[in-house]
Amino acid sequence: MRLRQMIFLTGWVVFILYALLLAPDGNLGYLNQLITMNDPDPFLLMVFSFLGIYPLLYVALLIDEDRSGLPLWPFLLGMFMLGAFALMPYFFLSRARNKREGRIPYWLVKVFHARMFISFLVVVTIALLWYGVSQGYFWFYWHDFQTSNFVHVMTIDFMVLSILTIFVIYWKERRYGKVNRMHWFGSIPILGALFYMFIRKG
Repeated sequence: MRLRQMIFLTGWVVFILYALLLAPDGNLGYLNQLITMNDPDPFLLMVFSFLGIYPLLYVALLIDEDRSGLPLWPFLLGMFMLGAFALMPYFFLSRARNKREGRIPYWLVKVFHARMFISFLVVVTIALLWYGVSQGYFWFYWHDFQTSNFVHVMTIDFMVLSILTIFVIYWKERRYGKVNRMHWFGSIPILGALFYMFIRKG
């Protein structure tokens, strides 16, 4: 097993054990509040919505990389329900590189790479950021993070996806023999990777 596979396998197991054993066990009904839009706190709604944007971002980043022996698309679809829990296994289960033509139809790849789609994600992200920061209360969110299992795991998932973005950009660039520092765009959650997509497609 390669170092990359060992790191991702270990990280995935630690992530699951942390969520099951160490996260707070409080259940304050926040998921139902968000689903029904029953006056959720704007900061909570912002982070929850970001977890809906991240799968779309990762599809845009990886949709043209589904070329190895192990299909990538089921892991990308799984992100819409399980976030980083669903994506991380791909990076320790996949061993082959570019063994076949891409599985995803070219027209669909173009849709997710289109500047219009990326611009849409940028606008939605900025709008959510403004709404959450200006209308929400961080200290309420911090209290919920310490007491609610849902908010705690959701926040950790957001952090893992943000860190994983750095690796994914590095992985993509290295696969095509590019030695640069563009992966550090991923250190800016969501917007950094979207900026990378603009540059890469420019």
